[in-house]
Amino acid sequence: MTDNTSANGSKGVASRRKFLAGAGSAGIIAVAGCSAMGGDGDGLSGTIDASGSNTVAPITSWAGEQFENEFPDVLVDVAPEGTGAGFQEFCRANSDVQSASRMITEEEVDLCDDNDVNYGFLEVGLDGLSVVKNSENDWVDNITLQELQTVWEFEATDEVTLWSDVRDEWPDEEMQLHACDSASGTFDYFTREINGEIGNVRDDYSATSQTNEIMAAVADNEHGFGWGGLGYLRDIEDDQPIEAVPVESDVDGDFYLPTQENIEEGLYSPLARPLFAFVNIASLEERTDLIGSFARFYTNDAQQFARDEGFYAAPDAVTEENHEKIDDWLDQVGASPDDLTVQRE
Repeated sequence: MTDNTSANGSKGVASRRKFLAGAGSAGIIAVAGCSAMGGDGDGLSGTIDASGSNTVAPITSWAGEQFENEFPDVLVDVAPEGTGAGFQEFCRANSDVQSASRMITEEEVDLCDDNDVNYGFLEVGLDGLSVVKNSENDWVDNITLQELQTVWEFEATDEVTLWSDVRDEWPDEEMQLHACDSASGTFDYFTREINGEIGNVRDDYSATSQTNEIMAAVADNEHGFGWGGLGYLRDIEDDQPIEAVPVESDVDGDFYLPTQENIEEGLYSPLARPLFAFVNIASLEERTDLIGSFARFYTNDAQQFARDEGFYAAPDAVTEENHEKIDDWLDQVGASPDDLTVQRE
């Protein structure tokens, strides 16, 4: 996939709240007050519309809550409808920020071009896609990449329905399959990495863009099996009968769980990926302090926001690159970093 986004994270320049119950309340102390302010913030107000990824939404929502704590006259309205659906809104200039669990596609670049929407992007964390089973399932100790393809590719429809269709020693019982639908960037990523092509997936599984529904369904049935963003597994695994399955690595052929060490060391591959927040440059131009301060605030504490929500931190070098991107965007719209209420840490 290619697009015309530049190396500095921008593409030209032109003029729901609380969706996850109890998200990260323990993290307030950890991040409150940790973003440097360039002023008292009395004049910072307005609404930031944030569309996009169901997977990345917890990070953006948590960043938004902390931003609102600092600036009570601001609302960060997060609508997690899925990466693909979110880009449909973002590329029609209907949102300011677009959370994305994958890079923008060529078709979405064209849609943004058609609507004169110019953008930049920040990398806000790392995610592992978790392959999950019900905790009562005592036969799936691990799974190979080929077996995942056997279960999930289109050719498996009506052909691979029993556990024993995957491994002979597994039971002659029907799998109950749950996973992301085509509106989700997680869907795009999984189908490309596991099945070789975006959209190559069986058509007889229970599909949704709401990852929490996937996890709940697997936790509710001994024969439940599926995949989705890791953060949602972390949110329920201590209280519900659900757990991750060790997956074969394309690095060394061993089996790994999606732990922080395995993801950050690159061993949990190919089911680990960067997560993004796209910014509408026109929104930045029109409301420079509001949009720019939120982008700066998000970047200052993105590592903590990601960890608070069960994801993993992008490297320090990525944080530095994100700040440089914001500085460049400000320059393009005729502003400077000093114009923002929130300053770089």
